[in-house]
Amino acid sequence: MERKLLIYDSFTTEVFKGNPAGVLLGADGLKDEEMQNIAKELGYPETVFLFLSKPEKIKVRFFTPKEEIDLCGHATIAYGTALVECGIIQVAEGENQIGIETNLGILPIVIKMKNNKVENVMMYQASPKIDQNFIINKNELAEALNISSDSFEDGIEIVKAYTGVWDLMIPLKRKEILNEINGNMEKIRKISEKLDIISLHPFYIEKIGIETKLYARNFAPIVDIDEEAATGTSNGALIYYLYTIEKIESGKIIVVTQGEKLGRKSEIMGKVQIKDEKLDVLIGGTAVKFVEGKIEI
Repeated sequence: MERKLLIYDSFTTEVFKGNPAGVLLGADGLKDEEMQNIAKELGYPETVFLFLSKPEKIKVRFFTPKEEIDLCGHATIAYGTALVECGIIQVAEGENQIGIETNLGILPIVIKMKNNKVENVMMYQASPKIDQNFIINKNELAEALNISSDSFEDGIEIVKAYTGVWDLMIPLKRKEILNEINGNMEKIRKISEKLDIISLHPFYIEKIGIETKLYARNFAPIVDIDEEAATGTSNGALIYYLYTIEKIESGKIIVVTQGEKLGRKSEIMGKVQIKDEKLDVLIGGTAVKFVEGKIEI
């Protein structure tokens, strides 16, 4: 059976920047093993499979080259853009909210249109959580990242955070330290297994006047991704964590820069939204199509 396959670079407006994702349209009928093989063959950090037999109920599943995961930010930005550009959904000027079925339930995406083009896609994250009920050996963590043990920001705790997957939030004192990281993937993998997390997510907060900028890197060898250029769910978790400790405000868009060391600079937009006493975390950005083709399977 012929199926359309697209490749998008997400969290960027330029090809060869941001984070690439495979987008397979019409995944209905594919077996889990077939989807896993496609994701492995493509080799991108994530490939998203869209089930479109029921247009009123679009379903998605995400696969890394190694395994299925519940949610992926950059692949969501990619498929949201593809839904519009391929004419699968009809959208109006301004913001359009669409419910998407995921392994975590119905999670809306918001597609913002301007002059008949996708300006950005924002995705609702899973209900955020913070976990401080674990013990971390900072010396072992520093060795895994190949940085000194005094590199961590003393005023911010290292925590596990979740908006779809669990990641370890690691605050650093200076941006230079973030850039210097040369991770030992085997040691990072062992820490990830021990803490039952997907990735280590070191970050640096830059304050310029009233403006807050975030810089991050992401290491996930436990799912065969040594370093990822942009991670929507991890940065959603980061933004929520910083909100809980009053480092950022609700309602304000925060930009996280990631992927610079990989030569694939990415800009991830995020915010904490509170409406009718309900708190949501949204992550988003732009995506640009790089490849369009077909596969037979």
